[in-house]
Amino acid sequence: MGSRGQSVINEQLVDTSDIVVALFDSRLGMATEAAVSGTAEEIQRSHDSGRPVHVYFSEEPIPREADLEQVKALEDFKRTLMPLGLLGTYVSPDDLGYKVRQAIESDLGHLNLGAVVRGSAAADHAVLRASYTYEREPYVDSKGRTKYRTRAERLIVRNIGVRTAEQVHVEIRALQPEDSAPILHGKERPDIIPSGEFGWPLLVMAGTSRAIEVVMSWTEDDQEHLEKQHVAF
Repeated sequence: MGSRGQSVINEQLVDTSDIVVALFDSRLGMATEAAVSGTAEEIQRSHDSGRPVHVYFSEEPIPREADLEQVKALEDFKRTLMPLGLLGTYVSPDDLGYKVRQAIESDLGHLNLGAVVRGSAAADHAVLRASYTYEREPYVDSKGRTKYRTRAERLIVRNIGVRTAEQVHVEIRALQPEDSAPILHGKERPDIIPSGEFGWPLLVMAGTSRAIEVVMSWTEDDQEHLEKQHVAF
């Protein structure tokens, strides 16, 4: 086509986009003249231009036939994204779908691209969605180097529906039977109003599974409701 293949992709797709979402499973991809892979080049180019960029890496089990060199290259690439704040994970298509929708809805507001229209599921009921949050605290190690540790880990449940979810109860389970789940502190059963949220402290110990199933139950007009969601952190 008389041009570098990746340049054509950049000009026809990447440079005309409003929002960029990149997904990785167990492969990084082939290197280009400008980056470790074509997708990596697209991510960097979009980020440098100031557009919203969301990158998600799969936490699902690695396929037996996976190329281990590609897996290592992918891990190396993930570390380069950490300072840019572009590092996200997912443990299932359900988890990925929620995170992508949440990210794009936020972008629509910041870019003035139009109002978010909720689907029919949110039209008449409470709709609960769980997410993981934390804070990063700097400290100085024994060699005088500044490092960061994770603190104030919480599970947040937000009501994106139009009805109040009453007496919300939350349980968390590890996705793999042999793993242990984080410990959820607090026995509160709050009412969560539309657009409201509630957070429970999490105790995440060494060896704890970083992929969990959140089971949320609540009452709405004296009817019991149940929602399950996968969350990676």
